[in-house]
Order: sequence, then C-alpha cells, then structure tokens
Amino acid sequence: MQLFLERFIVSSTPSWRVLLAVFASTPFFLVVLVGHGLALNTPGMQEALNPWALWPLEGWLALATLVNLITAWRLWPHRDLPDAVPQATLLVCLAIGPSFTLIAILAGTFTTALNLVLLGVLAIGLLLFERRPMLIAYGTCVAIISAHDLGVILGWWVYAPAFKGQVMQGREPVWWFHIWRQFAFVASGVVMLGLLGLLFDRLDQVHAKLRRLSYTDGLTGLANRRRAMEVLHNEVARQARTGQPLSLVLIDADHFKQVNDQHGHDVGDQVLRTLGSLLLACVRSPTDVACRLGGEEFALILPDTRLDQVEAVCERLRQQLARRSFGHGDAAFKVTLSMGAVEGRGQDVESLLQQADQQLYRAKSTGRDRLCMAGTSVEPA
Repeated sequence: MQLFLERFIVSSTPSWRVLLAVFASTPFFLVVLVGHGLALNTPGMQEALNPWALWPLEGWLALATLVNLITAWRLWPHRDLPDAVPQATLLVCLAIGPSFTLIAILAGTFTTALNLVLLGVLAIGLLLFERRPMLIAYGTCVAIISAHDLGVILGWWVYAPAFKGQVMQGREPVWWFHIWRQFAFVASGVVMLGLLGLLFDRLDQVHAKLRRLSYTDGLTGLANRRRAMEVLHNEVARQARTGQPLSLVLIDADHFKQVNDQHGHDVGDQVLRTLGSLLLACVRSPTDVACRLGGEEFALILPDTRLDQVEAVCERLRQQLARRSFGHGDAAFKVTLSMGAVEGRGQDVESLLQQADQQLYRAKSTGRDRLCMAGTSVEPA
C-alpha cells in the first residue's frame, strides 16, 4: 500500500492518475456490459427486466469505455511528463462518475449497496484529481440523481427503472436478483474498506511528514533544537540506567556574522548546508544525532562515546571542512569551527549543556578553530 500511494497518488504525474482511473474502471464497465447483455437475452430473467432502461445504459457504458480507452491510448506515450492534462482528466471524470451514477439509479439507489460504490468512486477521485474536474463530475452526478428523484416524485418513472415487479416473488427477490444484490453488497463493502484503508494510509503519511518537519531543521536537514533536547533527555536517562558513556559537543562557526555581512545570506546558507552535510557524514547513523540549535550553532549527541573518541570525530570534521572553500575567485574564503565537548558523568541535561557551553566559550576565547574539552585544548595541526 505504501509503494502504491507513493507511485500513483503522492508522486505520480497527472497522466498516470488518469491512466490509473481508466485501468480501475474499464474492467468493471466491461463486466456490467457483458452481465446485462446476458441477462437481457436469458429466458427467466427477461420478464423481470426493463429493456428500455438497460439498453440505453449499455450504450452509455460502451461510450464511456470507448472514451476511457481512447484517452488512455493518447496519454500513454506522455505518461511520465509533469504537464497537467485538464481535458483528458475532465473526460475521464465525466465518463466514470455518471456511469456509476446511472448504474446505481437503475438498480435502486438506496435499496442496493451500489450507492456505496458511487460514494467510494467519487471520494477516490478527490485523491487522484484536482478540484475543478471533480467539482464538474460531482455536479453532473448530483444533477442526474436529483432529476431522477424529481421524476419519481412526479410519477414520471419508477424508483428502480431497470426492474419490473416480477423481480420479487412475494416478499423475497428471485434467486438471481438475490445473488446479484449480495454481490453488489460485498463489492461495495470491498470498495469502501479499500477507500478507508487508502485514506488512513494517506493520513498516516501526512502525520509522519508533519512529525519529520517538526523535528527537522529546514535549511540543513539536521535535527532541530526541539529534537536535540528530546534526544538529550532520553540519552541522559539511558546513561543513568546503563552507565554507558555519553558525550556532547557544541559547535559554532567562527565569525559567521562576517560571512553574512561580507558575502550575503545566500552564501551564509550555503555554508550552513555544507556544515550540516559534513556533520552527518562524520557521525554514526542512526546512533549519533547531529543537530542545528539555531543560527550557526550546532551540536553532536554521541551515545556510547568517550572523550578520546570525540576528539577523533571532531578532527575528522575539521579536516573535511578545511578542504572546502566558499565563494568564488578573490572572494573565496574558508570557515573554521570552535567546538566544546564534555562527557556525561551522571549530570542532568542542564548541567551537561552548561559544561559543554563553558568548553565552547574557552575554545572561542583562546583563538577559535579548535576543540576544547575538560582539561584539554586541541588546536589544528
């Protein structure tokens, strides 16, 4: 289901969505065409059916099937193009929606389960197509149903035009009508359950996307401050239970305000994105968490990592950044980092952050472009 949604609903082109609707509806139309044709030519069923209602429906379904197939034939070579196909979309919507509406009306909209199929078809259309063609299709279906109900009220035609009184034997329907009605009920249930599954799966995707957005920094793709604080609280609690090491590194891009002032915010954003990608490349995923706390401030949360191991991580980050230059020509420049690291030894989150911030301040005040840890200052080679 996830791959289906991703391919045909979430990331599909407009042409692919039209083709999906055609592939889903055309076999049903063919089954109805063949079934009605057999029933109209089968002794024992003919006397309970109204040919004047069913033959026009057969003609309409044949026309709708032809429209679907021609539309699919014309769209197939261009199925991967991102361009909208408003005319083809409208044609398919007007072929499918009214066809299911007419089938439901002729069999009795409320005494059979075909109204559920109609609701499911229209609701699925909202997932596949843009608003305008679906509004036109909705309006057409509502107009057909309203006209039919008005005719029934005025006595111009009967409630279920496809059937005569012979379809009932006393209070019970004839055997074939009973089977057909049960089949329609089961098919309607399958359509509605499939639709509900589709909608809930789509809703789960939306919730997952919102959750990712709420935990992700939009510029760098790193975890944001909210996610960093959540992870840090969880890791401190885990350390208290297991006694495993935990290290925290606070990172600040040196003189970043000058970068924005001299080279512009676009170049500054490029620097931040590069730092984000380097941070992700220098840590273990998904064990370690790289975060952007705000502005040019970053953090690394390193579970199961001692200070001597932190030094290797930070040196790898410094070397990777030293190979990068930003800007162009005479305006090219390098970026360095000040880093402060601390190993957790049972402190709470606030104390851990405060100690790491003290080490970061020491790195800035002693010349920048270095890593400071408790009792140690590591300068670049």
